[in-house]
Amino acid sequence: MRRLALTILLLAGCESNVQTTSGADYRAAQPGFTPSASSAIDEAVAQASQIEPLLQFPARIGLARIQFGGLAPVPPREADAWIAFAKSHGDYGTFVPISPLIADMAGSRAGTLGNSVVNRIRLAAATQHVDAVLIYSVGGQTTNATSPLSLLDLTIVGAFLVPSRSIHGQATATALLMDVRNGYPYATVTTDASQSGFVPSVGSGHESRDLAEDAQAAAVAKLTAALDTTLSKLRLDLQTKELAALRAQSAAAK
Repeated sequence: MRRLALTILLLAGCESNVQTTSGADYRAAQPGFTPSASSAIDEAVAQASQIEPLLQFPARIGLARIQFGGLAPVPPREADAWIAFAKSHGDYGTFVPISPLIADMAGSRAGTLGNSVVNRIRLAAATQHVDAVLIYSVGGQTTNATSPLSLLDLTIVGAFLVPSRSIHGQATATALLMDVRNGYPYATVTTDASQSGFVPSVGSGHESRDLAEDAQAAAVAKLTAALDTTLSKLRLDLQTKELAALRAQSAAAK
């Protein structure tokens, strides 16, 4: 890279949500509700509400990256972040990359059910005997604007050497942890990262693309850091829920 000015890395907000609620409890809260037989959406909502959390740690957890609406290989720099996370967090279980080839094979066998990328991921994860799958995507944008030094671009030396272009890259990484067997959504995590710098006019397009990749890699690195806290809370909530169920069974047996 030829960035001549200080590059500023900004790690912005992080949002996460953990879910361990019970479908049975959800339906019990409205015992008198009956979906309308003539309403397909009512039936679908009633069926969707029935799922229960099944995950137990340590687990076999898949990793799937979505890009342009399809399952895509994990880029090397993002893979480094995931490998480092897996090595240092073995207490959560084993992390397994979901193969796009296996997803295509499993999706083709499933007919129309394999048309959805999430369905293909679940089918591939089931083929690879994965308990839950972490599905993530990264999106971003860049800007390449003039700076007060842009007048020097009129000279040959200025165009090649003077940092007259202000470039900025921003990326957002979003992840969903889903149960492979029943599609239960255990957690969502979203992180942002951005980078800025000044570069010469000549080559600024290439520098801008590099900066966008830097921002995406930074967003994924932050995603792995946030995932540690999220999985820790999820594991604790699931253990607390299991303990409460055992106590209820013990009390009922007396």
